[in-house]
Amino acid sequence: MNPMEQLRKARPAHLDTPVDESTRAGELNYAMAQFRQAKPARARKIAKPVWGLGLAGVAAATAVAVGVTATGGTTSAPSAPAVAQGGTQGGTQSPAVKLSAKQVLLVAAESSLKAKAGTGAYWHIESTGGNATTVGTKVQYMVNSLGKSETWIARSPKVDSWWVSQNLGTKAAPGSEAAWKQDGSPTKWTVKMPKNGGTAKLLIDAKGGKPFGNPINVGDKVADLAGKNVSFAELQKLPTTAAALKARLLKGYTGNSTEADVPQEKDAWLFQVTAGVLSDMPVKPAVRAAAYEVLAGLDDVRSLGEVTDALGRKGQGIGRAESWPNGQYERQLIIDPQTGLLLTDQIVAVKSGGQWAGAKPGTVVNYNAITKAEWTDEKPVKP
Repeated sequence: MNPMEQLRKARPAHLDTPVDESTRAGELNYAMAQFRQAKPARARKIAKPVWGLGLAGVAAATAVAVGVTATGGTTSAPSAPAVAQGGTQGGTQSPAVKLSAKQVLLVAAESSLKAKAGTGAYWHIESTGGNATTVGTKVQYMVNSLGKSETWIARSPKVDSWWVSQNLGTKAAPGSEAAWKQDGSPTKWTVKMPKNGGTAKLLIDAKGGKPFGNPINVGDKVADLAGKNVSFAELQKLPTTAAALKARLLKGYTGNSTEADVPQEKDAWLFQVTAGVLSDMPVKPAVRAAAYEVLAGLDDVRSLGEVTDALGRKGQGIGRAESWPNGQYERQLIIDPQTGLLLTDQIVAVKSGGQWAGAKPGTVVNYNAITKAEWTDEKPVKP
């Protein structure tokens, strides 16, 4: 059954009046708050230390470097994002009919099937992101660390794939300015983070930095898929049906997250890994469609309606509640169903703790917004 047939079956009976396509389509070892020099790629793992989403490690509240969200959910009425300089999230319903999570994902799957396969030398991704951290000596408040990155995944195994990142600086989160001034208006903060069963000190500086980066390939391996390094050729051979793709991804599931020896529930793991396929990887349009269908088949995924991401872009939101050692959160994907593009992957506080202690329910505490994902023949711009 193709995605449109599934979509028609999922359509509620009271909505069976004919509708045109445009209306139907009308929805970390620790979370890094400071951006640091990249380590050389190791033979065991594609190493891209990221300043944005490293969500397996965020869930573990330890440390992570990663190569790159039905019914249910518990997020309260959302507030303004902590890590964004504008924008709202989580639940503003479209004036039109609000699609279910399954409908949104199946529309995105159908749109993905219409996309043309690329022919460039590199799969090029640009993204911006942010991470909130609770800081303060005299009083506690939140600061936002912002950054951007680019990844070039080479089609040829004879050519290096590259990753480049830049720290854009840290400042008091919206609504925290008064507390920051009360704390003496600092430009540097030291916070304690969990690490290997103990704690480590993390220095956060308000100043941004220059771009830095490194090649990420290990031989012909260019990406981490479900905890295993894979080549471009292997990505091109991924299954194009939801059942087969799900089975392929679950071969990597061990009961733990892909980046740390920390237990992770299977559907949360699959949600994360499948989102990574959509956000990071040079796969065929039919594989992207299958990935959306995999998400559509998961339980406890809710529709958020029309959502505005941190960059002011509107899309349809999908969310899934998760319990982590440092609190309860909802992982959300913001999708453009008409194009099948994943716009933003973000974490929203429900009952936060750890580095996000004090974040109000509905606050976006971590996000990665994809601003470009395309095939190109232009070579990487190396720092």
